[in-house]
Amino acid sequence: MAAQPNPSSHVGVTRQAAWPPPRRSRKVATCVFIALTGPGICLGTAACSHGSAKPTPTASSAVSTPAVSPLTGTGTAGRVLAVKIDNVGFAQREQTGLNSADLVYVIQVEGGLSRYLAIFDSAHAPARVGPVRSARQTDIPLLAAYGKVGLAYSGAISGLLPDLAAANLQNITPASASRLFSNGGSDPTYIKLADVFVAYPDLAEAKDVGLRFGAAPSGGQPAVSVSARMPSASFTFTASGTQWLVSVDGHAAMTTDQGRTSADNVIIQHVHVVPGKYTDHNAGHPDNEVFSETTGQGPADFYRDGKVWHGQWSRPATPRRPTTPSTARRCRWLPAAPGSSWKGRG
Repeated sequence: MAAQPNPSSHVGVTRQAAWPPPRRSRKVATCVFIALTGPGICLGTAACSHGSAKPTPTASSAVSTPAVSPLTGTGTAGRVLAVKIDNVGFAQREQTGLNSADLVYVIQVEGGLSRYLAIFDSAHAPARVGPVRSARQTDIPLLAAYGKVGLAYSGAISGLLPDLAAANLQNITPASASRLFSNGGSDPTYIKLADVFVAYPDLAEAKDVGLRFGAAPSGGQPAVSVSARMPSASFTFTASGTQWLVSVDGHAAMTTDQGRTSADNVIIQHVHVVPGKYTDHNAGHPDNEVFSETTGQGPADFYRDGKVWHGQWSRPATPRRPTTPSTARRCRWLPAAPGSSWKGRG
């Protein structure tokens, strides 16, 4: 999700005045709704240089015990499927299965609207997920660290199709597997995850993408809620015990099967959103499909257990590499609460 630079968006906390220097004329911040793929979050007020060392695994680390999912820090790990989910207008009242996602990326698309990239694994997949919509350029680098996982989507503009075909992904669409999509693949269309995992038994298993889990670190400031905006979308996360209840465009976000949409971790990751490679003409007028730059580093705000910590995110540009924490003297790895994560990107 995109938050404007230095908005008064935190209730009960003080916004850290930090923003990357302008590199292009268009930039916005992005909000990560529970979990981002790959970004490392380090605590500290100084800008952190990227290093190659990883934190030493501990008993609470998701990577210390292979039986524990490295995407949630709890339960077992399975094979991974990413699904593009509509988040505009009436589709917000048709969302199904979202609370079972390990991670949810909130991504800005054309017109300043939002779409979700939800990460599921076969170990605890919901019965049905959707409504499924089309892929975007931002999806490809976001999924690079996961290995050859499945990406289920309902289509894409013609210019992007060769990029999707060349990516290290198993593309799952109505064109390639129509039987897996309801309603003939027409909107609204849903998928049954059990059927997808049976049809694609070789999808990559959940792996370390840079997240760590454990007890909350010291410090942090009390946070009642946090709000973030894209040009045509708004999000509010309200603390409720150890969870964050999600509101979208001014109303409580609900699922058709699991009640109120919620998350265990929320990450506001500030990134640049720039013009994408392709333009969509399907609506009868040109709409540039914007691209979120999710490699590099920048400010991040991390929410868990009713508190916020300010720090930095970092992700190398090397394809398929997970994010590693900074080795700067004033930084330390920030563990997530075991459970689901939402990440927002502009």
